[in-house]
Amino acid sequence: MSEHRPRGARVTGDGGVEFALWAPSFRDVAIERVRVRAEGVRGELLEARLSEDGAHWVCEGALTADAVFYEFEVDARLRSTGRAWTSRVSDPYARDVHRDFRSVVRRAPWPRPSGFVRPALRDLVQYELHVYNFTAEDLLVPARARGTYEGVQHRLAYLADLGVNALEFMPVFDYSDAWQVGVRWNYITACHLCAPHRGYAAREDDARAEFLSLVEAAHARGIAVLVDAVFNQVSRRFPYARIYDPDYHPKRKPSYANNPLLGDFGGTDPNPGSFPYRNKDWGGCDLDYEKPAALEFVSDVMEVWFKELGVDGMRFDHTLGFYRWKDLTVGAGAVAAAAERIGGSDAYRIAEHFSSEENELEMLVDTGFNSLWSKGFYHGVEDALNDRGLAHLEWRMNVRAQGFPDDEPPTVCLNNHDDERLPNRGGRPWWRLQPPTLALFLGPGIPMLYMGDEYGEDDRTRHANGLPREFNPLDWEQSEATGALLRLHRALGFLRRRLAVLRGPSFLPVYRHEAERVLVFARGEAHPEVLVALNFSDEAKTVTVPCPGPDAVWHEFLFNLTFRSRGGHLEYTAPDGAVFDKVLVPGAYAHIYCRDKAWTDAEWEALLSRDRY
Repeated sequence: MSEHRPRGARVTGDGGVEFALWAPSFRDVAIERVRVRAEGVRGELLEARLSEDGAHWVCEGALTADAVFYEFEVDARLRSTGRAWTSRVSDPYARDVHRDFRSVVRRAPWPRPSGFVRPALRDLVQYELHVYNFTAEDLLVPARARGTYEGVQHRLAYLADLGVNALEFMPVFDYSDAWQVGVRWNYITACHLCAPHRGYAAREDDARAEFLSLVEAAHARGIAVLVDAVFNQVSRRFPYARIYDPDYHPKRKPSYANNPLLGDFGGTDPNPGSFPYRNKDWGGCDLDYEKPAALEFVSDVMEVWFKELGVDGMRFDHTLGFYRWKDLTVGAGAVAAAAERIGGSDAYRIAEHFSSEENELEMLVDTGFNSLWSKGFYHGVEDALNDRGLAHLEWRMNVRAQGFPDDEPPTVCLNNHDDERLPNRGGRPWWRLQPPTLALFLGPGIPMLYMGDEYGEDDRTRHANGLPREFNPLDWEQSEATGALLRLHRALGFLRRRLAVLRGPSFLPVYRHEAERVLVFARGEAHPEVLVALNFSDEAKTVTVPCPGPDAVWHEFLFNLTFRSRGGHLEYTAPDGAVFDKVLVPGAYAHIYCRDKAWTDAEWEALLSRDRY
């Protein structure tokens, strides 16, 4: 693959179209001929010529329509035996895919993304969603737009109101394939990595334009966009899986013997517990990063999404499977470096690397990733919620003590697409979700909500056999939890925006009342600026709240009350003048004490009034 090569098809300035397929002869496979079957150009079958680099097959045609539908016919032969075969494949670089799975190029130029100033990594409140399931049954979205990019766009104001400033889309690479249609999980089946999936478009032929419109609308509200990038494996029906295997069948793993970019590539993370997952293709085909073409192809894909579609970052799926331990020249380390080079130093580069704690941090510090999903927080919350002690959660919130660099914080969540929802892991009744939500927003990690968290969605994410429930629309019907949880999310999003200390790395463990199940911690560097008493018990608890630093007046956010620290602990003066040196922390809730009152009474009324929702 040459550095400056044509990529896919493009319309030329003279009313023509140029097609280019990278398909080099490799090892025992000789590529002998390439033709383009195209509708919308003069002549039905166009003969391609091999370019000087010996790898690209190029031809031109004259446009006769506004849209050209095309595919490649590739003749190949085994040098050793003379066996010949023909493959008919779509364009692996297609920017658009038709409902009959042919690739598409259009006469009109694609719109380009406008500029956007990305929020700092530490300022993010992320929201992970599946494009279809997010709005498929949302009655506030127009019927034609439900389950689409346009449907998400209808919900941007709602998300911004929650304090969300970053959307993280589960995979939206197109997996158009005659064998697998409809709603998919899409962590295995990507066939066209340069095209937004047409099945998520309100108008299938406008998938690319609709996705870009969603990005632009999100940016207009100050919301960044991340996509889940699956670069460990591709579909067995991926075009390059077809071309180089004379015995290709879509239901069998293809031969890698003569493939220039696919192969058996496994991670080498030294954690023995990760062994079953290090060399797993999840039913697809491994990209083989020992072969230079794999990284070049992935780099091209990232360039399309960053430069042409305007995304701001990527969450890299299953890096455990393609990370070579301490080797930044191949696999995940090289992909992270390419993402930083292509997307810019401010691009979000988040790894999913579930190994031992030490190995996760080694991988984060040694590569170009600037965050990773931290399952430790997830498990610490579950322990606190189910009365297994508070020490685990306190440790997981203390990210500096764990070894995370200040500029590479972990991404933390209560739920995600891979795991069962918190209401099914101890979070019932609904009010038991409040302490975990407070911990999520008030700790030093980057909080991520999974769609529906904000109103207590409790539908199971997995079938009994462990497989994901791919078709699993959110239930938007209001419940008794909805108003209270929405108010809490909105208020915490506001407070996080208003107080810079909540977006910083500081964390000071203050006290654990294990019997009462109340955790007290502070945020701030020299002296605490925010003090939190977090109650995981269903019952209100009267506890001493130690308060480091000099005596001061403190402003409690959730109830808009005033406290004072005296002699190293908080006290409350009642309206009748009575002074209490212990604090009553409401059950399954918290107090948030702030040194500076960062809100007005009118703002507090708008945020936390029970009439708000």
